[in-house]
Amino acid sequence: MKLLYKFVGSKKAVTALAQGSLKFTKIDELNDPSELIPYMNKHAVRSSLKLVRQNGYSPEQFQWLKHQEALLRLISPETRVLSCPKTIALANQTLALPIYDNFEYMERQLLATISFIRSRVGVLSLTERFDSLPMWAHYGVQASGYVVQFEGLDREFERDDTGSLNVLKPVIYVQDLIGMTHDPATQDNLFFTKFNDWSYEHEWRIVSALSACKASVDGTLFLRQMMSSAATGVICGWNVPEDDIRTLALDLLDINPLLKVFRAKLEQGRVRINDFVS
Repeated sequence: MKLLYKFVGSKKAVTALAQGSLKFTKIDELNDPSELIPYMNKHAVRSSLKLVRQNGYSPEQFQWLKHQEALLRLISPETRVLSCPKTIALANQTLALPIYDNFEYMERQLLATISFIRSRVGVLSLTERFDSLPMWAHYGVQASGYVVQFEGLDREFERDDTGSLNVLKPVIYVQDLIGMTHDPATQDNLFFTKFNDWSYEHEWRIVSALSACKASVDGTLFLRQMMSSAATGVICGWNVPEDDIRTLALDLLDINPLLKVFRAKLEQGRVRINDFVS
């Protein structure tokens, strides 16, 4: 099972995660301004339309067409025009309709869909790395914060009918964002691709409909509950005071006696982990 990590800045956030409370962040609150921007790559859309019309949908693409309908039904019913055809043959016939050549209409539909998605999903971001100095500086508040270790999150979130929501997936880093095209398998591009600038984060993420979360009274927090045992460790930054570490270790002992607490340290400019505190 893959180990993944979540950088946080406070003990309160650590105990919430240890208790199984996961915060999903709205798209417009993420630190990457290019997340789910309303954009259509017209060249990629035209090329994909020509290719799919020429070759027909593959079985995998047809499955993604079903995922696409499920996603629209859940997140953007206002822009769902057609139901998914029952067979690949019917899907190929549908794609021959002249409406698909009206790129102004297709662009309006795509941008409207993206706008609805932006306002209706949240993201839980994790990373493969606990030893990233930029992330310790930024998300770990100059190493005065913490990293929570997770194991088995893929069992907590199983793929649903949308293909893209409620599933743990790695982020793919690219030179240019392609976005959604007539190849329905590009749906994941909306949620799991970022510019190469962010590749140092080695991000994995889970995307959730905000409607599946429990919202705070003021509507600023969106939370989902999981098995607390998915959190298996906490790494304290090297600038966290010893008294805070001891207090946190005692608090976590009451939540999950199996959860281990470590202290990070710098050795020749690299982040290492000391033997566990408790």
